[in-house]
Amino acid sequence: MTAVTLKEKAYIELRKSILNGELKPGDFLTERMLVELLGMSRTPIRSALERLDVEGLAKYTPNKGLIVTEISLTQVVDIFDFRIAIESYIAKRLATRAWSVDDVSWFEDNLRVQRECIEVNDHARFTEADTAFHTKLADVYDNSEIARTMERLQDMLYRIALRVLRKDVNRIRSSYEDHLRIFELIREGRGPEAASQMEEHLEYGKRILLT
Repeated sequence: MTAVTLKEKAYIELRKSILNGELKPGDFLTERMLVELLGMSRTPIRSALERLDVEGLAKYTPNKGLIVTEISLTQVVDIFDFRIAIESYIAKRLATRAWSVDDVSWFEDNLRVQRECIEVNDHARFTEADTAFHTKLADVYDNSEIARTMERLQDMLYRIALRVLRKDVNRIRSSYEDHLRIFELIREGRGPEAASQMEEHLEYGKRILLT
């Protein structure tokens, strides 16, 4: 197994802190502060910061340095509208297809993890499973452009989903129930109902963040 380099470790730690909200939108990321936080030299930290900038999790601002990016309400609406259109279509189309044993098993395992997270109220782990559930549907649909776009949005999807769960304490259970119902409808070949359930699921998340 290949050892993780220091710059990779720095990137993983900083990305995790941003996604989980430990480093909040608007926080400045100075090399001096991160040297103390991560216990590393400036070289791997500088490399990690450059990568975060490229990926849009942080951005350089004139005379201020690197700052954790905020997801604007306009971005939230745009992303949810995109997801409603694409993921509802995916759910409808997947209901007409034969599924492999491995794909069915993956979703059963994913839904089990979601259920376990509800029992211990683990929002961060649930959000990982939630994001994976949605991106995996795109992978199974096997449209390279859709899968690539969903993959590119993955970090933003995670941050948005976590915000929804933290804003509505009851959402973690209803979100799992939505996922379970969507999967059941797809497997039963009920495409229009699966699409409708997916649309309702995503519209609810959008409303929470806009109120």
